[in-house]
Amino acid sequence: MRYLFLILLIPCAALRAQQINAPEIQRATLDNGLTIILMPYHKVPVVTLRLMVRGGSAHDPGEMPGVASMTTALMREGTAQRTATQIAEEIDFIGGSLSAGASADYCAVNAEVMSKDIEVGLALFADVALNPSFPSEEVERERKQRLAELEALKEEPSALASTVFNREVYNGHPYGHRAAGTASSLASITRTHLAQFYSSTFVPDGSVLVAVGDFDNARMLDRLKRAFGSWKKKERTDLSLPKPKRLTGREIIVVDKPDATQAQILIGNIGIDRMSPDYFPLLVANTVFGGGFTSRLVDELRVKRSLTYGVSSGFPSSLAGGTFVISTFTKNETLTEMLDALVEQLRLFRKDGPTKEEIEKAKNYLAGSYARGLQSPGTLASRLTDVELYHFPDDYLETYIEKIRSVESADIRRVITDHFMIDDLLFVIVAPASKGVAKVEKFGKPTVLGMDEVTE
Repeated sequence: MRYLFLILLIPCAALRAQQINAPEIQRATLDNGLTIILMPYHKVPVVTLRLMVRGGSAHDPGEMPGVASMTTALMREGTAQRTATQIAEEIDFIGGSLSAGASADYCAVNAEVMSKDIEVGLALFADVALNPSFPSEEVERERKQRLAELEALKEEPSALASTVFNREVYNGHPYGHRAAGTASSLASITRTHLAQFYSSTFVPDGSVLVAVGDFDNARMLDRLKRAFGSWKKKERTDLSLPKPKRLTGREIIVVDKPDATQAQILIGNIGIDRMSPDYFPLLVANTVFGGGFTSRLVDELRVKRSLTYGVSSGFPSSLAGGTFVISTFTKNETLTEMLDALVEQLRLFRKDGPTKEEIEKAKNYLAGSYARGLQSPGTLASRLTDVELYHFPDDYLETYIEKIRSVESADIRRVITDHFMIDDLLFVIVAPASKGVAKVEKFGKPTVLGMDEVTE
């Protein structure tokens, strides 16, 4: 299998990306089921390692959000061989980085080290990935820190809005719970929960280990086999999730923050999953509408009407589904004007669609930004794990820009009609209820939530 690097030639309006032959990608599957992918990248003397295991925060056990996130956060806080201090000192000594985290669909361990330090870096990486001990004192420290962050959340309108939006738009789906945990779940999570989640999720079968960087394939493969070959094979639990259901009608939620001087706004509904055939037409359409600094939303609401300093839209997506979301803020006094303007921009976009010039500009922007992104070993490692996670074809990276370029106007008009909704919308506004409720009633009957109801 061969991938191609995509590099930017010239930053101009007529931007085009050139396809350059890249080194051969080598794949191997160990006896325990672990897939290894190697991509030599000799431009910089760095090696990036990324282990992706299937199953993330959407697979937190029962009514206990936060388990996946806490599990990965604590993986580098102690292993069977090293304390948290030893891990930190060893990775700092070689000037590397080492982290672990959880998304909705997967958990990942990441490391980046100089190629001359690969033996030390790989030993640390494998130890954290395979032997976390979850020390009780570190579990308690993490719990206290997260409970403190929940209190601090009440002072962050954008985080309050995101928490409520995700919970309400997903309406009981696992994607909607707060990945970092709630007050009640954080009080209940124990070291046993973390160890059990790790044991059931971090299994080699179906997991992917990617190495990108300045190395010889044969030597690197031998190193990875020695480091991960003894990882015991284990049956993986069922990770299938239902597709989230789209909200019908309008739902208005006001989160009462009495001291807020401006209103934080999120508007949207359920969108698409990452493998949807509508992904590329929506990528182009959304870039025109609200996905870039020169988008229609920015031009109308920031430049022309001075209602906000920032506004954007997007279709964040995962394995089972995603959302359509518009995000902005405005002064409390201009809340109604802002909501009117957002709905009007949606109406106009659905009615007229983008111009040919807007479509070409969006394609150029997307092609250029994607090409620039592939100049980083870390981004390349992430893209390669995406190919595995979403079961994309082997030529996905090399044909990505081609897929953007091939989007037709008819495709864009269709996905705008299907996914840029106007009558079926969730509105989440964080503002003083005393000022905000009357300003949103024209869009529907609002439900008012206190800030404690967001974090409980």
